[in-house]
Amino acid sequence: MHIVAIVGSLRAKSHTRALVVEAQTLLGPDVTMTIAEIGDLPLFNEELDPADESTTPASVLRLRQQIREADAVLIATPEYNHAPPGVLKNALDWASRPFMKSALAKKPVAAFSVGGGKFSGVRALVMLRTMLTGCRMLIMPQPELVISLSETFKDGELADHKVRDNLREFIAALVVWAKR
Repeated sequence: MHIVAIVGSLRAKSHTRALVVEAQTLLGPDVTMTIAEIGDLPLFNEELDPADESTTPASVLRLRQQIREADAVLIATPEYNHAPPGVLKNALDWASRPFMKSALAKKPVAAFSVGGGKFSGVRALVMLRTMLTGCRMLIMPQPELVISLSETFKDGELADHKVRDNLREFIAALVVWAKR
């Protein structure tokens, strides 16, 4: 089984990205995961994307192909201003087009959020799940994973073993969900 991960943060030292990299080390023996790079996607513009994809940017074609070749999608989002970041919405907009040829439609997906403070990304996750419904994805209903950064990292390293265990359980659940 192959999972493609989409990380909603572009920072090289992003905690969200670090958790996805950690998830790559927790996979079962028959599971692989790659991270789709979304930082080079242009802002969504349907005029750049005709039905025949003749002028579709190469970065968009790459993202769509990575999603099509995957058995499942993992999305990790930070929370910015009570929502997923625009770069993640942009990637989903590109991947969901052209209409009726969406790389996302009927694709099994699981999403988790990362945030600081009291709500730890809950608002971003709720909004993201609404967006994934609009993309016609098959959203894993349980378990849900919301990671608080308050004590998760120390000196840039994942320090909370419970978070690692929850991440392992979450990825295992995605594998089961995708096999359905």
